[in-house]
Amino acid sequence: MAWGRFMNHGDIAALPPATKTLSSTATMLLGAAFCGLAALGALSFHQAPPGEPPRAGGMKAGEQDVTLAQGAPQWAALRIGTVKPAGAAWSDAFPARFRVDESRAARIGTPLAGRVTRVLVELGDPVKAGQPLFSVTSADVAALRVEQQRAQVERSVAQEKHDRIASMVEAHALPGKDEMEAGAQLREAELGLRLANAKLASLRVSTGADNELTVLSPRDGVVVEKSLLAAQQVSPDQKLMEVADTSEVWAVAEIFESDAQGLAPGARARLTRAELPGFSCDAKVDMVSSVVDPEAHTVSVRMVVPNPDHSLRPNTYVEMRFEQPAQPGAMEIAASALVSDGAEKYVYVEQERGHFVRRQVVAGSASRNRVVVTSGLKDGERVVEEGSALLDNAIALSH
Repeated sequence: MAWGRFMNHGDIAALPPATKTLSSTATMLLGAAFCGLAALGALSFHQAPPGEPPRAGGMKAGEQDVTLAQGAPQWAALRIGTVKPAGAAWSDAFPARFRVDESRAARIGTPLAGRVTRVLVELGDPVKAGQPLFSVTSADVAALRVEQQRAQVERSVAQEKHDRIASMVEAHALPGKDEMEAGAQLREAELGLRLANAKLASLRVSTGADNELTVLSPRDGVVVEKSLLAAQQVSPDQKLMEVADTSEVWAVAEIFESDAQGLAPGARARLTRAELPGFSCDAKVDMVSSVVDPEAHTVSVRMVVPNPDHSLRPNTYVEMRFEQPAQPGAMEIAASALVSDGAEKYVYVEQERGHFVRRQVVAGSASRNRVVVTSGLKDGERVVEEGSALLDNAIALSH
């Protein structure tokens, strides 16, 4: 029998009983398969459109505003604050360090080239004016001493000659012009001696051996810099030590030119140190440099800080802040109230109970969790300090 064609009712009746049963079963299975395919087709081509996203209960959002019902659960995520006039504030912290007051310092070198024989003080040592600092042996010292001794001899010889000729002139043994010539030679010898003495005195050193000089401290202070060792060859163009009075020090900050706008001598400044939580020092700006560093593009700002107990050590790092007077009409809000989309800054203002409107503002940088708004807000207005993201999301979903 050929199974490749459908059988009619007569054909099925002529079959044996077992074959009839199999044919009936196959026919039922084929029918069920066709029905299933038809049902799937109906589902594929007649699927219902998706419903609108569910709205948060008690919240209604517009293009630039959000309204919350009185008992809406979203109130638990909001915190409302009041806008207040901005007062004087402190700027962000700028790195600074203590430096020696250069008007109270002396840079020290050797007046003559030579070799260091002794170093008598170390870095950080207190010294007094006239105290020996280091000694140098120099051939130039011997030459100056020889010149001085030669001038002394010449002056003595000229003095003896003048005295002898003066006696002979008085005894009428020689004419008076000889005495005048001897007097001129004496004065010349005295001038040479004074010159030799002045050369040694100008060194402002003490002398020991014929070829040794000892450099003395020119003032009271502390050795704040030292760059010499025993047996080191030195010359007059080298800075070997620095002695400074540290009863006053400079605090110097290097800040960018944009941050220095508006700063002027007399502005109030404050110094703090993170390592010393209790340390705070207020002073006034002494100098704002008129020159910008060509490499770092910064401006030097300097304060003079009293240091009577010498506790502020040069080269210590500190943080410097500047007082910023309040601008007319500027308001202050919590920094968390400010929202930004990258191009604009705005806040949510509560115009009526439960009605929040997004408003663009002009604001500066945050400091100590507060921010100054120079445009866009008025005194006494209420703004969302926490929960602005919730209102932002509601507006975004409504679009």
